[in-house]
Amino acid sequence: MKIRDIVTKQGDIDGLDTVNILAFVLAIRQEEILMSLDRSLDEETACRVSTLLKERSQGKPLAYITGNKEFFSEPFFVDERVLIPRPDTETLVECALEILNKKPDAERILDMGSGSGAIGLIIAKKAGRRVACVDISLKALGVARKNSRDLGVPDRVDFLCSDLFGGIKTEKKFDMIVANLPYVAPGEWDSLMRDVRVYEPRIALDGGAGGVEIYRRFIEEIPHYLKTDGYVLCEIGGDGRAEQVRDMLRVTGLSVVTKKDLSGNERVLIGSWTSLL
Repeated sequence: MKIRDIVTKQGDIDGLDTVNILAFVLAIRQEEILMSLDRSLDEETACRVSTLLKERSQGKPLAYITGNKEFFSEPFFVDERVLIPRPDTETLVECALEILNKKPDAERILDMGSGSGAIGLIIAKKAGRRVACVDISLKALGVARKNSRDLGVPDRVDFLCSDLFGGIKTEKKFDMIVANLPYVAPGEWDSLMRDVRVYEPRIALDGGAGGVEIYRRFIEEIPHYLKTDGYVLCEIGGDGRAEQVRDMLRVTGLSVVTKKDLSGNERVLIGSWTSLL
């Protein structure tokens, strides 16, 4: 079987996904696939490609098939233990880096609900700060640890398995807390894309009552863990979530500004007791 045969018989699979899977199996760049259409595949390789294409046709996310997802121009290992990093979340990282660039003395950063580590590890790498990655899932932290090694920042990152702040001591507060916590309401679960419902970890998506219960618990504890001149950054979804979480932050006395993502949706809330950049 030749590569051309696979590309032209992709069926219901997106053409780019087919190219990605071929490039993954053959360990070559995507652009090389179209220059190698007449390359013959041995039976074992063709069988492996066929198996992965079938998994994709059944809805398994491409990132889980290849074990890779690019985030902030860096490759991250992902599997079913963690949520796949979304491009919209880059807005949160951009906001965090912008603040840190103006606050060189901000040394203690907390990434709450770190999952794959995408947010915290990029901050550690780009801003050169020490980051504590916290997640309720020990399995997810295993993925984050691997990514810290792959990105060359294992010495700048600490990992803690904890239900929000439950396992964190309050002796030293944080200069910045970033949080991308679950914000899908239970009643919205069935309306999610099948790829998400079937394959991605529900614990990383289900935000509890109204989709904001976990954020409510998180925000109630912020005064005990954030320095008086610190910043808290929260990623939020639609359907009124931004307004609800914004109100929760303001109840603690925080001033709040909202940042939109590239699609024009309210995506990040930034809170501070002193000033907003």
